[in-house]
This record gives sequence, structure tokens and C-alpha cells, in this order.
Amino acid sequence: MNRHTKGWERAREMRKWRKRKGGKKARPAKYLETALGACLEDWLNEQRRAGLRPASIEGRRLHLRRFLQWCLSYGVKRPDWISRGLVEAWLGWLDEYRTRSGSFYAESSKESMIRSVHAFLRFLLQHRRIDANPLEGTRLRRCHGQSLPTVLDEDQVTRLLELPDTSDVLGIRDRAMLELTYSSGLRRGEVVSLQLSDLIRDASALVVRHGKGGKERIVPVGGIARDCLKRYVEDARPQMVVPDAPAAELFLTAHGDGFSAMGWGQAVRKYLTRAGVKCRGGPHLLRHACATHMLDHGADLRTIQTLLGHSRVDTTEIYTHVSPAHLCDVHHRTHPRG
Repeated sequence: MNRHTKGWERAREMRKWRKRKGGKKARPAKYLETALGACLEDWLNEQRRAGLRPASIEGRRLHLRRFLQWCLSYGVKRPDWISRGLVEAWLGWLDEYRTRSGSFYAESSKESMIRSVHAFLRFLLQHRRIDANPLEGTRLRRCHGQSLPTVLDEDQVTRLLELPDTSDVLGIRDRAMLELTYSSGLRRGEVVSLQLSDLIRDASALVVRHGKGGKERIVPVGGIARDCLKRYVEDARPQMVVPDAPAAELFLTAHGDGFSAMGWGQAVRKYLTRAGVKCRGGPHLLRHACATHMLDHGADLRTIQTLLGHSRVDTTEIYTHVSPAHLCDVHHRTHPRG
């Protein structure tokens, strides 16, 4: 398929191809056919009724999917077959498990999985599906302290932002998305959930309606990002809209649909690789760089906290890694013996 074909024409070709192939076929999930799988669906439905955010529910579902698949590999299909010995064996497996890249799970990832499983077992106990919670009394792990994060310097960010080919509608879109992420410090889910109606005051600001925890906020858009965004909205986006199925999302894929968070993350990862950035991460690296560079240029933590949408300032401190050069400069200027 020609990359330079208009977006809606590519979308039409892709939809015809999907129709010829019979559509996307989902793999059957064997663990859902067990009694444990039915309990999982009951638990997730309870989470939805409690008002938990869809992203949080999806994260817990993925954690429990790994746990139930592991249980199924040992022949455990019923909740009353879960024992303390089984859970301890799973904790040992979790410590030794390697991902496709060959690395171990991060401590924060393991902590999240254990907490999700603990909440699920507590649900089973409350509904008398099990007699005791095998994780009860077990000291849950906590990630004490934070390792210094990798922060892109301003030259790396500039090189990354200039990579998209702006002679193409897809390149115009990618440049606008990258610039906006860096300018406003948006999460990847916030970027892909933006709608055209969220732009205000001639694209100089926008409303984030789907922030973490369901919170809304207004964020400013920098001058360069605003120009890229206006060019995308006026020149590129109209060519990407599928006439018979227009989408409300601000940023559209080559098929005329809205982006998924995973799809946008993969796109940024490709640009990072082309830019020669070898550290792990995706769109969050730009969000982190936004906060750090603003701090380096004199912004206060309270302003950055508001921009990022954090409810607590100590969360902002994790994201705003101060560069050693900036720290030394402040020390030399302010310490009595600096």
C-alpha cells in the first residue's frame, strides 16, 4: 500500500482487505472457560459497578489473566483449589519470570500484580468461594525509593521532534502529536482520547477530559506545538477522515479511526529508535522531559504539578528529575560556601 495515498483511501483499502480475510479472529481464552475465569468476570463487573476507571480495570484484568493462566498450567481450575503453597509457588515464579526481551519484571510491576491478585482473592473470600485468603498475613511488597529516571536532554528531544516527514499527512500528524505531548506533558492515553472539540482559543489550550482518576484539566499548548496542531487540523486531518465513518477523535490513524494507547506508544518507540535513543520508554519520556526541562528553566513544582495533573506534589517530584548541572549551579549560587 502506497504510504503517500490519502488516508481515507488507505482506510478503504484496508477495510476491504479485512473483509476478504473474514475480519479479525480473537483467540479463545481457555482460562475464561474455568470456574476461576467465571469468578474473574464477576470480580471485574463489581469493579465496574464501583466506578473504577476502565484503564485500571484493564490493568487488573491483564494481571489476573497471567495469574489464572499460570494456575491453569498446574491444573487449578476452581477457586477452592487455591492454596497457600500454590500462591507461594506463583510468587517464586514471578521472581524468576523473564519477558520476551529477556529481562525480569520490574519491582513496581510485580507489586502491581501481587496487589491485583490479593484484591481478587479477597473478593473470593468475601463471596465464600474460598475459605481463607492465602495472601492474608503476607507482607505485600512495596517499592521503597525510586531509581533515577532516564531523562532526554533538549538536543535529543529536538532531534526526535524533527524526525517525522511533514511532506506527508501521516508525518504532519506524528509531528503534531509529538510536539503536543512534549509541550503539554500529556500521558499517552490523554493524547489519543483528545477530540476535536477539546481545542480551545484557536488551539492555544485544550481540555483534557480523560485524565488519570477521571479528572479534567485545561493545559496550555506551546507556540510550536500550536502551529503544528493547526496545520494538522486544517491540512492533514480532512484527508484522513473516512467519509462514511467520520471519527470524533482529534488524531486519526491511517484507517480513519482513533488511536489506541498501545498504537501510539509503538509509533513513538519507532521514532525513538530512529533518533538513536536506546533507553526504555515511549510517550512518557516526552512527558517526563517536559517537566524536567521546565524545572531546569525556572518553573516551580506547583505549576508543573498542575500541568501534569498530579493530585500530590510528591508524585511530581518523581517525574521532575533535576539534572546534575542544574543542581550544581543552584548549589554554587545559594550555599554559603558554594
